[in-house]
Amino acid sequence: MTLLAKRYATALFRLAETAGAVPALAGDLAAVHAALSSVAARALLQSPDVTGAERAVLLQKLGQGRHQLLQNLFGVLLHRRRLEVLFDLFPAFHALQLAARGELEGVVESPRALGAAELQALTALAGRLSGKKVTLTQALRPELIGGVRLKVGNVLYDGSLLASLEQLEGRLLQASL
Repeated sequence: MTLLAKRYATALFRLAETAGAVPALAGDLAAVHAALSSVAARALLQSPDVTGAERAVLLQKLGQGRHQLLQNLFGVLLHRRRLEVLFDLFPAFHALQLAARGELEGVVESPRALGAAELQALTALAGRLSGKKVTLTQALRPELIGGVRLKVGNVLYDGSLLASLEQLEGRLLQASL
């Protein structure tokens, strides 16, 4: 997520809060983000072979039926030649939306699928560590061998066997014989 996308998302979020349109804009941004995830759409917006008029038509079609604030943002980004912001706009906006509600998203990585009780315990632990309500998603990482790696926001808690073995290796390499 780029700093420029965060700035535009912040401005859009503040305008949406004022207009009472945060949920509507979040839905529209999710749809736009899904539409722009294809390689063809990305190429159309970033290719130097595509003219500004063609990009304007593409953005007009993309903005059709969307909230007026989003349509206005499309115009600003086209005018300032910053269409690359569109690719990171939804994640930045979503992060602001979560922060406004006092929530965080996280990922728990483990070598095997976790049970519901284990996931609930890790969610509670992540909430205590961060001081916010946390929603965790699971990711399987067999290379961890054992234990878990917990990513909450931009903080990593690594309790995996792989990390322990790497630390042990480092200490053994530094030990004098």
